[in-house]
Amino acid sequence: MKIRVETHATTTLVIPEGRLDFGAAAGFQQHIEQALAGSGTAPAALIIDCAALEYVSSAGLRVFLLAARAAGRGSIMFALSALQPAVREVFEVSGFSRMIPVHPDREAALAQASPRADYKERHAAVNNDAQRLPELAGFLKEFWSSARLPPEQSMPFDLALEEVFMNTVMHGAPAGTARVEVSLVLAGDRLTMTIADDGPEFNPLTLPAPDVTAGLDERRVGGLGVYLTRQMMDDVSYQRIEGRNRLTLTRRVAG
Repeated sequence: MKIRVETHATTTLVIPEGRLDFGAAAGFQQHIEQALAGSGTAPAALIIDCAALEYVSSAGLRVFLLAARAAGRGSIMFALSALQPAVREVFEVSGFSRMIPVHPDREAALAQASPRADYKERHAAVNNDAQRLPELAGFLKEFWSSARLPPEQSMPFDLALEEVFMNTVMHGAPAGTARVEVSLVLAGDRLTMTIADDGPEFNPLTLPAPDVTAGLDERRVGGLGVYLTRQMMDDVSYQRIEGRNRLTLTRRVAG
């Protein structure tokens, strides 16, 4: 197996070509260890470009696992790119594709690894009208793209934004009469979304949780929005401040 190593700014790119079998695993691991150590300074990110990797066995998977662990200990971003179909199947069957980030190609991986500010903040404000929901969804999408966050991790925030905003529209002040403000703050690997409105006082966290074990006939219609939001976030809190409802939602995002 041939192995090339390239440096792109603060990212080290390792490019294996051929078969990663038992015989090649030790040499590959040595290259990975050298790449993680860097030339005196460890890289900010290590990407394995698998576009030319034709085969991987359990010995190769072991190297990927050890590399991911070592990168994590050193706070180094670790990811793979461009898995070929046969190799991807091995990663999926072994469960490795759920543990290690995989990007469709080298360019996407490098873009994800490019330096970004540890702190980003955006704000939006609309009235409590259901017609404004697409505007808020677009606001979140634009933020996600500019912060270079993994697209597959946006759904919890998409869902929470819709559920909380529509609660304000349907159960708060008369439609169009209240102002809803949304803020997004990214600090390190934690994204916090705050949704505030000047409608009547209402703490959605006091609502009883639905019985998700109930059968079809006993299942209550509705009541899932707040439950889903709480389940998909790491932390949710409510405050009533200066005549405004404020819901703060936080979740870790890997970037």
